[in-house]
Amino acid sequence: MENPPPASLCVTPRRKRVWTPTSVTNHYSAKKRRISIASVDVSKEFSSVVEPDVSEKAPAADRFISAPREHPLPLNTTPRSVRIARSFGLADDRVLRFRDTNAAASSSKELHPHRSQFLKLLTSTREVPPASSVAHLAKRKQFALALDAPGVAADPYAHPLSWSTQNNIAVACGRDVHYQDLDSRTISHLCKLPRYCGHISSIAWAAHEPHLLAAGTTCGIVTLRDANTRQQVVEWSSAMITTVGGMSWREQVLAVGMDDGDVTVFDVRSREHNILTTHKSRVHGVRWSPDGKYLLTGDQQGVVRLWDVRAGKDLVELKTHGGKMKHNAPVKAVAWCPWKSDLFATGSGYPDGKIYIWSSNAIPASPAPLHTISLNTAVTSLVWSPHCKELLSTHGSSWTTPPASAPALARSAARTARPVPTASAQTNSLMVHAYPSCKRLVTVPAHQAAVGDSALSPDGTSVFTICPAEEAMKMWRVWGAPESATRRESAFDKCTIR
Repeated sequence: MENPPPASLCVTPRRKRVWTPTSVTNHYSAKKRRISIASVDVSKEFSSVVEPDVSEKAPAADRFISAPREHPLPLNTTPRSVRIARSFGLADDRVLRFRDTNAAASSSKELHPHRSQFLKLLTSTREVPPASSVAHLAKRKQFALALDAPGVAADPYAHPLSWSTQNNIAVACGRDVHYQDLDSRTISHLCKLPRYCGHISSIAWAAHEPHLLAAGTTCGIVTLRDANTRQQVVEWSSAMITTVGGMSWREQVLAVGMDDGDVTVFDVRSREHNILTTHKSRVHGVRWSPDGKYLLTGDQQGVVRLWDVRAGKDLVELKTHGGKMKHNAPVKAVAWCPWKSDLFATGSGYPDGKIYIWSSNAIPASPAPLHTISLNTAVTSLVWSPHCKELLSTHGSSWTTPPASAPALARSAARTARPVPTASAQTNSLMVHAYPSCKRLVTVPAHQAAVGDSALSPDGTSVFTICPAEEAMKMWRVWGAPESATRRESAFDKCTIR
C-alpha cells in the first residue's frame, strides 16, 4: 500500500476575495470582531450629528404624532451603523420630525437677535402728541354737549353759529338770536329783528369787543348788537334786496359777502364802507388772514379770491400770468391757518367735494394748490387747530361718479355723467386731517343730516356743529390744551454777572 501524499499537497487552494460594489461589507474582513456599544464612547460618534437647539421653541405638532426623541437613533446602534446611516443621509435630527408647512411664521423670539431688533423698529408706533385729535376725539367719539336750535335757517350756505372769546355760543333762529354762557350755562335772548329785515342768515361775534355781535339778514341788512345793553349799535343796509353771505371781523372792520357778488367792508368807527367787486355770484365764505393783510372769499361758482384790501385788488389779478383759484362747485368753507400765516384752505360742495390747501406766497407765481384732498363729499366748513398741525372739516351728502363705458369716451363721459348720491362713512361726518401728509386721522358721524356750520372754542380745543334738519347743535372735544412750556433752570440763574 502506497504511502499517502504529504499534507501540504492535499490542501485545497483558496480563492482570493475580490471587492464587488454590490456588497458594502466586503470592505471589512469577516474575521473582524464586532465591537459592542458598551465599549465605545457614543458621544464621539454623535458629536458630528446636529443637535436640536433647546432654546428654540418647537412648532406645534399634531397630537397623533409622537414627539421626536432626544437622540434620533436608537441606543443599540453601533458606530458602524451610524457611519452607514450618515452616508445615506439618515443620521439627522430631522428624521421622523413633524413640521406643519401651513403654520404661522415663528415669533420674534425664535429669530436672529439683529432681525428681532429690526422688526421692533418696523412695528414701533409713533408717539401721539397730547394735543392731537387722536388722543381725544378718536378715543371718545361722542359729543360733550347738545343744544336745541329751533327755527335755524335751512339754507345750506348760511352761517347761523358763532363762538365768542368770552365763551358765549350764539345761534340765529329765524329773526331771533340766542346765546348761552357755557361757563354758567345761562341762556339769554339777544334780539329779535323786525319783519322788514327778513330772516337772519349769518352772525359773527367781534374779536376786539366780545360783547358785540353782527347779524346779516336775507334782505341785505347788517346790524350790530350789544349783548350787555341789548341795544342796536349801528345798522347798514344794501341798496338792493340781497342775502348776506359770510362775515368776518378784523378789529373794527367787518367784511360781509353779498348775494350779488360784492364784498362790503364796514368800519365801525367811521360807519363808512367800501365795496370790493370781482365775484359774479353770491359770496358764501369770507375770512381775514391772521395778520389782517389779506381777505379770503369764495363764491357760488367755485371761484376763490385773495384780496389785498389796502390796494383794493385781487392778488391773482396783480400777477402777470394767467389762471385763477377755482373749484368745480360752490365754495363756502374757507379757513386761515393760525400757526402759518400764509397757509389757507378752501372746501367745495356738490359735485366737486375737494379740499384745497394754498399758500399766499405762491399765488402770485402760480395759483395752484399745494395739497388736494378728494373726498367725494360736500365740505360745509373748515377749522384749523391752533395747537397742532391738523385740519377739521364738516360734511354733508356723499356721492360716487359712474365710470365711463369706454376709454375713448372717458373725457366726454366725465363732463356729462352726474354723480350718484350714496351713503358712506364720510356722509354728515366730522373729519380731522393731518398736515402736511393730509392723512385722515379721525372720522366721526356728527348728525343724521348735513352739517350746516361749525365754530371753534376760544381755547381752541372744542368745536360746535349745527344741523338745520335736526334743529340741534353739538359740542365736540376735538383737541387737547397745549403743554405749558417750562423753562429749564440755568446755572447763570444762580449767579450774578457784575
